[in-house]
Amino acid sequence: MTLEQIVESYGFQWQEFNNALEELDKEAFHDLIERAKHHAEAVSKTEYPNLFESVVMSILVEHQRELQRLQEILLPSQTKTCPRCSRTASIEDFFKGESVKDGVSILCSHCKEALNFAIH
Repeated sequence: MTLEQIVESYGFQWQEFNNALEELDKEAFHDLIERAKHHAEAVSKTEYPNLFESVVMSILVEHQRELQRLQEILLPSQTKTCPRCSRTASIEDFFKGESVKDGVSILCSHCKEALNFAIH
């Protein structure tokens, strides 16, 4: 059984719960189930995965990505996301120990990608 099939079965098992939710929460529940499917390939590479934990971890990864995206929007001058490795962090943590040339070009400390942007 694939992770996608397992997630679907969880959705069916929780159908009564879903039916009792308000409409906005039903949409959130459906989105949660869909997001859990996004990391099926990563789970397939795990030796002897606990399937429930795999579903939960997939959801947590998706939530973390969304949190990082929102932080970047809300705190644009304080965070940066590398276009190569998608790592998001505060400017200070992101570029630890790297030099700034004219305030616009820095290397990502994780993948060493050159990033060009203005520092405020």
